[in-house]
Amino acid sequence: MTELDELLGKVRAMPVDPRLAGMESAVFAGVASRRARASSRGRLALAGVVAISVGVFGGVLADTGPGHDVRPAMVGMSDYAPSRLLG
Repeated sequence: MTELDELLGKVRAMPVDPRLAGMESAVFAGVASRRARASSRGRLALAGVVAISVGVFGGVLADTGPGHDVRPAMVGMSDYAPSRLLG
């Protein structure tokens, strides 16, 4: 155990690496960058879900009936007969 204490004492006596001073800001910059990317992905996913929902509900609720008045055809009457064309 004393050998370990001696080794730790030697490490403690060594000078601190100067690169450690700038490491904290680099780590926090990386964390902020990842947080921003995750946030933008979430917003994009939300926009996609909203677009799909609007499309589905718009398709379900849309009037799917014909755009003109459909009347049963009388026997022998053409669709081009004057009474049909005039309404």
